[in-house]
Amino acid sequence: MSILILGDGYVGRTIFDYLTPRREVVIHSREGLDYHNQSVLRKYIINNDIKTVINCAGYTGFPNVDSGESNKELCWRLNVEVPLDVSRTCKDLNVDLIHISSGCIYTGYDKEFVEEDAPNFGMFNVSSFYSKTKHAYERLSQYGCVLRIRMPITDSLNHARNYIAKILKYDNIIDYKNSKTYLPDLAAFVDYLIDKDIRTNTIGLLNFVNPNAMFTSQVIDKLNAYGICNPNHKYVEIDDLNIIAPRSNCVLSIDKLTTMFSDFDLQSEEDVIERVALGILKNS
Repeated sequence: MSILILGDGYVGRTIFDYLTPRREVVIHSREGLDYHNQSVLRKYIINNDIKTVINCAGYTGFPNVDSGESNKELCWRLNVEVPLDVSRTCKDLNVDLIHISSGCIYTGYDKEFVEEDAPNFGMFNVSSFYSKTKHAYERLSQYGCVLRIRMPITDSLNHARNYIAKILKYDNIIDYKNSKTYLPDLAAFVDYLIDKDIRTNTIGLLNFVNPNAMFTSQVIDKLNAYGICNPNHKYVEIDDLNIIAPRSNCVLSIDKLTTMFSDFDLQSEEDVIERVALGILKNS
């Protein structure tokens, strides 16, 4: 085994399923490998000749980030302390680390946010506690690369965290323009980095979202064009929703991504939505 994925959830499992036919890869939840224990993780990496660790574990909250407001200690532990321990272990062993994080540390539409921009929805701003933990890890980590994703999408609607599944489920919709990440493209990029033998520590922070961000209404219109709709949809203001924590709404720049990795192809958001819609119709 040369690749270890930590976190057998939505993102981790998508990456695992993509890599499995191509690489020697194993995935573990904490029940299978107590990676919260540095000595356990260290021994596993050494004994199994792990070259790359992909950390997809962390606290996202259920059903959404609001739960982080009432579980701050756990949220901090899983999003800051544990991944920092993983980072230190990988650094000590000179193992590549890819940490999957979030771009929900920015909000607003004054610009497309680049990696060097100080977060305006992070530790020192009005934000969700979840976003504060994501910012904290970025500030404290000194090893590996951080891939910032947003509003993940896959072809299957079977997972509750799929952005498309969410907007089809919710009756009340807020119409904001947001970057999104097609997880098969993320998995292909991870495979690309491994194939090119790129040391992840040379990358640092990297926004990984698909180009040409769409408004929610544009996504719904695209789905409606294929007969995929929720007849109860209605557009409301964010203040009308029963939420506890503030929400991030923004567009991330992919200039660094397309400059550093110009030979890696990304699908546009519109193409992704069309692809998902066609997949839903095929499997219905």
